[in-house]
Amino acid sequence: MIYLNEPKQPNQKDWKFVKELSEPVNLHFNWTRTLARENEADLNRGIKIENNFPAVNNNLETALNDLNIFFTAAKINLDGKYKIIIEKTDSACFEAYRLDIKLDSCRIQANDSEGVRRAIYYLEDLLLSVDGAFLKIEVINRKPWLKSRISRCFFGPIKRPPLNRDELLDDMNYYPDEYLNRLAHEGINGLWLTIAFSDLCKTSITELAPDAEKRLAKLRRTVEKCLRYGIKTYIFCIEPRAMAPDNPVLLNNPDLKGPTAWDENHCFCPFSDVAQDYLYDSTNWIFSQVPSLGGMINISFGERATTCLSSHFGIACPVCSKKTPGEIIAASLKPMERGMREAAPEAELISWLYVPQNGTGFSCDEQMLDVAEKLPKNVILQYNFESSGGKEQLGKYRHAGDYWLSYVGPSNIFAELSKTASAHKNAVSAKIQVSCSHEVATVPLVPVPGLLYKKYKAMYDLGVSHVMQCWYFGNYPGIMNKAAGELAFEDFNDSEEDFLRRLAGPEWGQHADQAVKAWELLADGYANYPLDNMFQYYGPMHDGVVWPLHLKPADKPLAPTWKLEYGTSADRYGECLGTFSLEEVLTLCAELSRKWHSGMKILRELRPDFKDSKECLKDIALAEALDIQFQSGYNILKFYALRDELLTVTDGQGLKILSQMQELVLTEIKNSTRMVELCEADSRLGFHPEAEGYKYFPEKLAWRIKLLKSLLEDDFPQVQERIMSGKKAFIERKSKSYCCNSAKYEYTANFAWKANYEDGKLKISIDNFTNAPDDEFRIFLETKAFNPPQNIIGSGKHEIEIPLVTNAKEVGFNIFKTNKLNSNNGYSGWETFYPLTHRLVLGDYNPQAKGRLILNNSKTKEKYLKENQTKKKERV
Repeated sequence: MIYLNEPKQPNQKDWKFVKELSEPVNLHFNWTRTLARENEADLNRGIKIENNFPAVNNNLETALNDLNIFFTAAKINLDGKYKIIIEKTDSACFEAYRLDIKLDSCRIQANDSEGVRRAIYYLEDLLLSVDGAFLKIEVINRKPWLKSRISRCFFGPIKRPPLNRDELLDDMNYYPDEYLNRLAHEGINGLWLTIAFSDLCKTSITELAPDAEKRLAKLRRTVEKCLRYGIKTYIFCIEPRAMAPDNPVLLNNPDLKGPTAWDENHCFCPFSDVAQDYLYDSTNWIFSQVPSLGGMINISFGERATTCLSSHFGIACPVCSKKTPGEIIAASLKPMERGMREAAPEAELISWLYVPQNGTGFSCDEQMLDVAEKLPKNVILQYNFESSGGKEQLGKYRHAGDYWLSYVGPSNIFAELSKTASAHKNAVSAKIQVSCSHEVATVPLVPVPGLLYKKYKAMYDLGVSHVMQCWYFGNYPGIMNKAAGELAFEDFNDSEEDFLRRLAGPEWGQHADQAVKAWELLADGYANYPLDNMFQYYGPMHDGVVWPLHLKPADKPLAPTWKLEYGTSADRYGECLGTFSLEEVLTLCAELSRKWHSGMKILRELRPDFKDSKECLKDIALAEALDIQFQSGYNILKFYALRDELLTVTDGQGLKILSQMQELVLTEIKNSTRMVELCEADSRLGFHPEAEGYKYFPEKLAWRIKLLKSLLEDDFPQVQERIMSGKKAFIERKSKSYCCNSAKYEYTANFAWKANYEDGKLKISIDNFTNAPDDEFRIFLETKAFNPPQNIIGSGKHEIEIPLVTNAKEVGFNIFKTNKLNSNNGYSGWETFYPLTHRLVLGDYNPQAKGRLILNNSKTKEKYLKENQTKKKERV
């Protein structure tokens, strides 16, 4: 296969979906009936809007304008007889409203403008759900149980490497009016964006950053613009941020200096007077400068180092070692909450404990419960809804890390934290993913609203009152956002199917039942997504449609699904399996794909009846795009399962396997070809918001098609010829080899080693020539080809014993030395080791840099013994 250079990313100015988000939604009315039924109000003779609600800052202007546009699009006379009367009355809570629908009028009643807004949007949905311009005569009372429903701009900068874009420093409009209008219609009443105290704040110990005024000015403009649609702006940060040892603030204020954290920065010790003043000043400054902010979401623990709690729960700090985790967090939150409240009494401080527990072995449930018990008054506790949860798949319990849509949750720890915080009178916020999650984030949304129903019902039962609905991804407008918005007002007195039917009404009209059936199949299929973070982080479901297929083993790694700078994934499929076997993942992916395809077909059959509905046609095409992505994900894994079989056969069976692999390649050419058409029609496809670019796009799909055709033309005939001539399918890669129990030392630049293997134990003996106190030996042991190795670290040890129970005759192996304190010395190893760019969980292992450790081959052992004896004689 001739490997071509990957095509360049589309330029940001070519992100067509940005322009589409600034355009009005194409309303589709399913009105075919002209005569009213008994107990229905008839709007066909026109309507008259009477707004008696007292104006406050014109904050109802956008909602009233939307209502006028709605009836104009419906061709309903705006100077008619049917009255829509908007008036102020008492209501149960903020955003609660009443619709009193009578034969000659509909009264919209609420105590606040946002209640009126919600009522207007709900009235529009009622009319979109029916087959004519009629309203059922009834009284409707609705109130939200979720107070804050916070999302994010789909294409906003993430303020992180590699691009480090900051939305408060550029001139881009991330909040076009029609985009905000869509979000408001879907129940969003908060949006978050990223800041850092050092960028915005003036305190007793810090001056304003050079660009602070520019940032604050844009933040004010953003806040005011979003408020026109009833949407508050929340600043997101990770504060107090740990500081580098040479940070002038730390050098001038040594009382702030806590122990060293995992990132080599110094934790922020919050107990000194200077620390308390700094935290108070920071929030007081921001909220004084921008008093209309909705609040602040702060990761108080996790993700990045903050207080001394980030370093072994403060045990290395002379002050914090005498405190509990809750006391440490409270010491940082109290001044922040006070500073915020004194500047903006209505603003909310949400303390996010980000503890994913994604299989790393890190667990701190007891410490987090202490934090929940000691959380300061008026601080909202936020935790990931699924963190450390799990469920059974294929007869085994599977552990979830975090960020799941396919897994409902909640985890036990979320439930315990919710109960604990509620018992101490603190509100609880759930961090979830609404539109999509790390499972597949290269589409705007995954249409499985039934799974959201289950999540929100569980949240409702736990008394959750706030929700953060996304990370950088999972926030595109559409049916999932709409479902979340409706569920925030749901009382759960009827069934999931009843809710889905109401949800489907405005968009699918008389075909709502078919849409519900499709959604149920899609959700049933999606629930089979393999529950392991590694499959999310490195698996083929995001962008498998552009993965090359390697018939000849390349032994090249997979790329993180949420990043672009690592290039495209190759053939080390085992890196995405986590705790699953390849066979288990294939079983689950086959079921996922099968059920998804069945649901997609139901939606596709509705296409002729919605040729005038742009939104419905895009939803149908999106379901097809996901169908292709799931098929491709399965096909890629199946291809490598067959290649594993091909590694050991030399007879006619090999030709049969090769033929099956060839069929998979042909199918993938068709999948990529069809995806080109879908991408050209929908610019959202392939875009990953956290990657800040496209994981797949038409040019890259065409690139993959060329590679696959080259694979068929070049590699398949070569392998076929080898099999037909009785040879192994593939030429073995040349590498060093070592036979265990040979007593032979292998020499490197500054150490030597030998290996013995018996009784399921591998013993590595090391002769370290330098014996520096911080020398560290790392051993990579790859017991299964194309899978992550064991990574064994021995600090200063001269013998390292490794349990190794295997039937394999040989394993992949490398050993090298580095120094913990002086990493500039590089690596000295058996096979030359050039580390890869570090990948989350997988580290810097380079599979190209390994030899073969032969465990039990008597002939090779005799050869090594003879060679060793010869060398000894020569030395004598």
